Amino acid sequence: MTRRLALQASLGLLAAPAVAEARLPQFRTARYQFIEFDPVEPMAPLALQGLDGKPAIAKPVPGKVCLIYLWATWCPVCRITLPRFERQLADFRARDVEIASISTDERDLAHVRAYLGRLGVKRLPAFYDRGGKALAAAGTGQPLSAAEGLPVIYVTDRRGGVRGYMLGEADWASPQATALLDHVGRL
Repeated sequence: MTRRLALQASLGLLAAPAVAEARLPQFRTARYQFIEFDPVEPMAPLALQGLDGKPAIAKPVPGKVCLIYLWATWCPVCRITLPRFERQLADFRARDVEIASISTDERDLAHVRAYLGRLGVKRLPAFYDRGGKALAAAGTGQPLSAAEGLPVIYVTDRRGGVRGYMLGEADWASPQATALLDHVGRL
């Protein structure tokens, strides 16, 4: 074996584990699976409203993995997921994971506030984007979208890069989900 061939072979062996580590662990439910983005694009800050009606910016928290949850009051799955996220908020934060929820309702902000109140959701960071207009206006500069349906949850890495998304209901405290979030946290 020539020195050149030996060098190429050793470089090839070193490259294989790096490629394997680049892939995210699988996370799936009975109906959906986490879809990984390639390439990873940064989440652009979104000018929205807070639940108090004042202007607010939704963006990833630097140095943290973030779950960005797009939802609506008419969504039956959201009625289950929002209170679940409220209960899991402290556990997520202990793992350096933040959650931001964005209502894309057509109905007014008072309706969204009342809905969250009925669900007992008080601490979960929530934003309002009437009809998803801010998301739509961001266009191709924003990897987030509600075009495939609701609910949808996006995962950002510590640098604000959107790693992928998952539609529908999912248990984000499951071993598969925590493996995914832990892996993204190491990137």
